[in-house]
Amino acid sequence: MLAPILRRLRWRRMSLWLLAMAIVGCLGFLIFTNQVPVLDEDPLSLKTKLKEAAKAFSWGSDDDHQPPSLQPPPQSPQPRQPTSLQAFQNRSQRVRDACSAKSGSAAQGQPPFPYHSLYVRSMSFCALPKTGTTFWKWILYYVDKNMTGPLLSHDYGDIHKLTRYMEKADRLPPSDGFKNIVFVREPYARLFSAYVDKLFTPRWENWQRLAQPAMAYARPGASFINRRCSHNVTFSEFVRFFIHGEMDRDARVKRNEHFVPISHQCNFCGIGYDFIGRQERFAEDTLGILRQLNRSDILTFSALDEHYEVYFMDALIKYHFEHELKKISATFRCMSAEQILRRMWKAVQIRGTLSAEEFFPLARSDIQGMTLEGFLLMAHLAYNRSASDKDRQHNTAQALFEAYSTVPLHDRQLLRQIFDDDFKLFGYEPNHPLVFPPEDEFDLPYYRYFDIYDSFLYTSIV
Repeated sequence: MLAPILRRLRWRRMSLWLLAMAIVGCLGFLIFTNQVPVLDEDPLSLKTKLKEAAKAFSWGSDDDHQPPSLQPPPQSPQPRQPTSLQAFQNRSQRVRDACSAKSGSAAQGQPPFPYHSLYVRSMSFCALPKTGTTFWKWILYYVDKNMTGPLLSHDYGDIHKLTRYMEKADRLPPSDGFKNIVFVREPYARLFSAYVDKLFTPRWENWQRLAQPAMAYARPGASFINRRCSHNVTFSEFVRFFIHGEMDRDARVKRNEHFVPISHQCNFCGIGYDFIGRQERFAEDTLGILRQLNRSDILTFSALDEHYEVYFMDALIKYHFEHELKKISATFRCMSAEQILRRMWKAVQIRGTLSAEEFFPLARSDIQGMTLEGFLLMAHLAYNRSASDKDRQHNTAQALFEAYSTVPLHDRQLLRQIFDDDFKLFGYEPNHPLVFPPEDEFDLPYYRYFDIYDSFLYTSIV
């Protein structure tokens, strides 16, 4: 069955290319004949503005007074190096200084949030969601079980369940010989990532637990199907609900560790963290920590480059075929199989694993008979083609820009207030230009990451 689908896909891609060329030719003819007015060139065009926004921040710099960008690093002839011990010490000192300045560990507006640390050998790891915690659980399990071979050659299954025996709640680590590790993340990007992972990506359990309360608060007049499913909560609605839960102490909202500000968790002002990694420098910081712990044998840059993206893509696809796409899945009460697969495809594109130009590969008539193996093959073929698209590194920033363009300025200002301690402790920029663009103008490209039915016009913004 797969061969005719692939042939149809090739013809479809060729047809789209010819269609695009025809449209461009028609537009060029109309402009040439003065039948379409041409706007004067804006010196701060969309591409220029966002390039400047990206350049305003440092990615991968050991200068922690320069907050990291949401953009990937430029290609450099210099090989990457694991983060130095001095850089980690600088970050720890910054946290100590910020804690001293605010005289206490309590976060503004809300009490500290319960957290869990994992204890393995002489390591204590605070498991902050949406900062690379899943990957670090693989590392901890690998170390504790004395596993051999490449780290990413093993199938860890449900790693959260496998590592539960390591967890200790709200406990100060021993002071003798223990190395305390934590990873943090740019607050606006972390909130956006949590929305994509927990609400946009189809998962019935998350919709019931997380999306239903958001729908009830942000869209009280929703239809019965929307109240029951809550599968289409928008990012703007989610942000409004999040603000309500964080700023209103009387709100009967169960706060969730995936969304709660980082500074509210892990007791940063009570625990002296030896290694504070940054999700924006995940590879360099992870290898830097492993080098300091004399475990450089576990992982290399090349292994991360070759396997990291595909490993996560495969895990996401397998999960959806094994759970959300089963005939007995409750998800079918809210979405069709096609919609589930399309959302999953978009989620992989938002991560930057697949090019935004890789349209959803299946016709509606091919959905019913599609197997896990067949869909994985299509995803891998799309991944191989995406390797030549350097712009895919910017997918996450583009999708974030699109999402925050839907959030009113007042709500974004409230987010900035909620994340104030995160900015102070970890050196992130409160007025990130992808969230607060110049003159608050969000000039969006034609492509839409949250429209599951592919746009045919795509333009790069970075």
